[in-house]
Amino acid sequence: MAADVKNIYQAFDPAPLAAADSELYVALDEVRGSSGLVRKLTQQIRLSDKPTFQLLAGHIGSGKSTELRRVQKELEHGQDRVFTVFCQVLEDIDPSDADFPDVLLAIMRQVARQFRERLGIELKPGYFRQRWGELKTLLGSEVNLESLELETGLGRFTAAIKSSPSTRDAIRKALEPTTARLIDAANDVLGEAVSHAAKKDYGGIAIIVDDLDKLSVAHQPELGGSAAERLFLTRHAQLTAFGCSVICTIPISLAYSCKEQQMANLYGITAPPVVPMTKIFEHDGKIHAPGFEKFRAIIAARLKKAAVQEKDVFAADAVRDKVIEYSGGQPRVLMTLIRDSLVEGELPLSESTIATVAKKVTHSYARQLREEHWKIIEQVRKTHALKRTTGNDALCMELLANRAILQYPNDPEWYGLNPLLPRRPKS
Repeated sequence: MAADVKNIYQAFDPAPLAAADSELYVALDEVRGSSGLVRKLTQQIRLSDKPTFQLLAGHIGSGKSTELRRVQKELEHGQDRVFTVFCQVLEDIDPSDADFPDVLLAIMRQVARQFRERLGIELKPGYFRQRWGELKTLLGSEVNLESLELETGLGRFTAAIKSSPSTRDAIRKALEPTTARLIDAANDVLGEAVSHAAKKDYGGIAIIVDDLDKLSVAHQPELGGSAAERLFLTRHAQLTAFGCSVICTIPISLAYSCKEQQMANLYGITAPPVVPMTKIFEHDGKIHAPGFEKFRAIIAARLKKAAVQEKDVFAADAVRDKVIEYSGGQPRVLMTLIRDSLVEGELPLSESTIATVAKKVTHSYARQLREEHWKIIEQVRKTHALKRTTGNDALCMELLANRAILQYPNDPEWYGLNPLLPRRPKS
């Protein structure tokens, strides 16, 4: 039984599905209201005669990364293959204080790594090597950076930028006057990468930048906004200057803020596409059977991988469905609730074990929420609409960012409360 629990726990890994995990994938388009998302993202790249830049929003845990992995797989197969670099930039940046130079260095380091690991190609540092020599004193290192390969050299800087705020500021200050040259250097490397990829029968390269949806949306007075606003609004010209097609994730709280129209104008779009939550309830509280069935299928696929029967994991079908209800249509939350329940109790999982785990999340929200949040929460509870004003926009962004309020752009679009929210404290 101990081995079974271990297998089950590992089967419910909340990490995005890799290409090798196709048997675990359950298509959710029809219960998200986002039909053909993967096809649309790939088609824009395939049909364009010049580099494209696309944004993708969605709640953390909604399945964006899994869908983007499928975009990568789709682009790299079939006719006109495109070598696609999947960048998980949280490896290299601090999400509370990320700026464009950090992101550029992180992207280029991961491009270099994937060309080396997947294609056996070492990309040349070019202009980056010259800058290393100029900046190495900022690292407090005697290492001869000029002798390093691109990935290793950039890694020295991204590690310092992520771990040391003072070094981060110094490197940014040194790089800022030559940002345009830095972009040119990146594009020189990407041009070389395209040539190498062509020799491997790829028609081009593309970059998927994941994790930028986790950038802080908290207002920082010294920035005049948030880290996310600085990158996607102030730095949009630099962010869109890469010489290949790019897809970037973006915080849903920024995409659906009062800045939405400004973003649409800057990026030449009607609105950022969204990976919505899976609809498991109608806005009137009735069960949405197709959504429930999809989440039951997700659980069944994971249990099949663990080679166990559902009846051995859940004491009753109602227990399984209670986990689905608590998830609010968030695939990652479904995974973590089941994992935490396996740690909390014995098999088969009982409703009381599930409730204990859910209560911990509820208590966490109770500690996070402030009095000024509750007016918005109660409004959403009653109307299923999120009415934004200049005065409450920051609060709405916080509630979307921490998933207290969930957005369901199913036809029609509506908002719901996280099922694990506490009730408003009595005054």
